Amino acid sequence: MKFTVSTFIALMLLLTSCDSLQKVQKTEFDTLFAEVMKIHDDVMPETNNLYKLKKIAQENIAVLPDTSSMIKELMDIQLLSDKADDAMMDWMANFKIPESDHKSKITYLQNEKIVITDVRGLMLSTIYKG
Repeated sequence: MKFTVSTFIALMLLLTSCDSLQKVQKTEFDTLFAEVMKIHDDVMPETNNLYKLKKIAQENIAVLPDTSSMIKELMDIQLLSDKADDAMMDWMANFKIPESDHKSKITYLQNEKIVITDVRGLMLSTIYKG
């Protein structure tokens, strides 16, 4: 009987500590996921500004003489707008959290936070240049 009670207590302690670890891991994952999504959600509406910027550049290129020095700048703005938009679309298409252990998921989210931060920088700097 003594062995059974001590085994039961040890098992309960083990289960409690596992549950506690899972809660910590879930909180860590949820926090990091929320940070990544916040960056995305904050900058995603800026894609509309990229489209507008590209359209304005195209309209101005169409009416300027071929010799205008502004054409190269406007073409650069078009290219940057496309590059920034493509970066966001690619990030969204490729964002897939792996079905694996906690450490791999955290590493993935940490890397994706860097990538989406770079995408945000590209988008905002393109809009600023325009």
